[in-house]
Amino acid sequence: MLKYKPMKINNKFLTLGIGSLPYVDAAKSVEWIFNTFDIPFWPQLPKRSFKENMYSQFSQGLPGLVIDEKKKTIHVDSSKDLSEELARIYEAYISGSYDSFGITEEYTEGFYSFIKEAKKHKLEYVKGHITGPVSFGLGVTDEAGKSIIYNESLKEALVKLLEIKAVWQIDRLKPLTEKVIIFIDEPYLTSFGSSFVNIKREDVISMLDSVIDGIHSKGAAAGIHCCGNTDWSMIAETKVDIINFDAYLYADNLSLYSKDIDKFLKRGGYLAWGIVPTSDAVLKETSRSLFERLNLQIKNLEKKSIDRALIIQNSLLTPSCGMGTLSENLTGDIVDKLSNLGKLLKAMQ
Repeated sequence: MLKYKPMKINNKFLTLGIGSLPYVDAAKSVEWIFNTFDIPFWPQLPKRSFKENMYSQFSQGLPGLVIDEKKKTIHVDSSKDLSEELARIYEAYISGSYDSFGITEEYTEGFYSFIKEAKKHKLEYVKGHITGPVSFGLGVTDEAGKSIIYNESLKEALVKLLEIKAVWQIDRLKPLTEKVIIFIDEPYLTSFGSSFVNIKREDVISMLDSVIDGIHSKGAAAGIHCCGNTDWSMIAETKVDIINFDAYLYADNLSLYSKDIDKFLKRGGYLAWGIVPTSDAVLKETSRSLFERLNLQIKNLEKKSIDRALIIQNSLLTPSCGMGTLSENLTGDIVDKLSNLGKLLKAMQ
């Protein structure tokens, strides 16, 4: 395995999306993405099909999988003998033959439309994404309603399966450009440390690093997206290259971990500021007000002895979260403000 060389992102405050959009036409969604974002990404379209839900979309090949599209539910039936299905994951993982565990067009029309459209463009960066192992493991349950992350054999297989799906994506995105970014979406990390989630810190880091190692093995950069409060020192301790957070609501929380963030930036890490809210709160904001808000947050990190130039140079710009459940009008407003904000921030010194 080649040693991973961290990706250098040459421009500051490039705009990119989290993943999900409220549209149902994949081709039109992808065309809009290429015309709107600095770093294009393939869209998840959960309104098109339940199979594009953040759990269903990456579930193909999961042992004991049961998807009910009518009821819009997904779970694992662990009462059956899953040994053969588990073995197939490990055989694929060891052999590197991942095609049988890829994501079919039925589950991700946006990915296939993206590949087709991308061939018309000269690209420097592209972005893909997967649901992270912690969120998937907590969000998907067995037949008794228990999260599969507490089933050791299923947890280990799930981590390998998600790593496979990340690598499978990269193999198809690399012909478009050498600079591929994969975000690991981890909304459930907001629950870490609560009485409802019994997972050790070292287990979280190990699961995330396993997926990140797979991403790095293909020369791609890895990001972690979490749209709420969490232990940011834990995230910074992983091998991740990009930390994406809801900067509109939780930047003050991030600044509490200033020493960890300083170390993360100095090792070449990037902050992806989710400063544009993906809620009705965006209606009361302008690109200028969001600029002032982000500038204040950068100053707060400066006060914690983090170099301003380092922060600015190692910053990206996103909406605060995915937009798959929003209206099309609200999504348009969010992205318009994101694009205009990006123009203001690119001139920042």
